[in-house]
Amino acid sequence: ASLRHSLAVMKKAQWESPTPASETSGGLKRFRAWATSGEWRKFHHDHAHYDWWMFPIDDGSKPQYNVHCEQDIEELKSDPNWWSRYLESIRLVTRSWGWDVEECARIPRAQQMPGQVWENWDVRLAKMIRSLWLFEEKEYLESLQALARALQAKEKGGRSFTYGGRCLD
Repeated sequence: ASLRHSLAVMKKAQWESPTPASETSGGLKRFRAWATSGEWRKFHHDHAHYDWWMFPIDDGSKPQYNVHCEQDIEELKSDPNWWSRYLESIRLVTRSWGWDVEECARIPRAQQMPGQVWENWDVRLAKMIRSLWLFEEKEYLESLQALARALQAKEKGGRSFTYGGRCLD
């Protein structure tokens, strides 16, 4: 029952943030509003912990949003609403970083809007890659891995991805 409850919480959180209502708590509903209004910087707020519930992994710091087994992953993937929202969330977050996940390429500078830049969210990128790997979403996984390689080569100057002193490479 607790795992079922956890998945139900995760499904609801994906649409509307489970954190107290604030301008920067993210769920897909909020992501769409930020993208539509061109407020790409709102994706970068350090207190918008949407990666906890938007991109489930198996070992995250908030266990209530973790997937615990392959059955959890299959249950989420088999829900067409959840799955399409998951992929849309990936597209919107990566656009906020200036990356087109479907084209597997940076958004050309001339087409970028203010705020569509990499803001050193190594941990978010790592969680998204891990989540895509767990959910076996090969196309988006390969695109985010290409983004990571591009960031490491240019923005990071060859340095590792880190969080809290831990290497995430």
